[in-house]
Amino acid sequence: MDRNALVPVMAVAIVNGIFSPWVLLVFLFYPVWYPGWAPPLSQIVYMASALILSTMTIMLAGVPAALYERWSAYPRSIVVSSIWLAGTVLLTLPALPNVMRALSGG
Repeated sequence: MDRNALVPVMAVAIVNGIFSPWVLLVFLFYPVWYPGWAPPLSQIVYMASALILSTMTIMLAGVPAALYERWSAYPRSIVVSSIWLAGTVLLTLPALPNVMRALSGG
């Protein structure tokens, strides 16, 4: 698959990582995953939480695309990319109210 096809997937996943309501849950569980040698500054922990959530979004959205690629006789790159993007957008839907709130300035 072309690397340029993954740019929209990564962009949507980053938006999900920053604005998702699940980022608070990942943030609260930082003693489980955050390394003990790193300084526990809230800004760093929040950004690491957003990065974890973004990565999980990409991984989960890639499952249907991988299944299509595996089960299809002749998988097409554009279809795989579209499935991956659709999965990422679907996982990002809970973050849309927070995105709209941030865009409105309130």
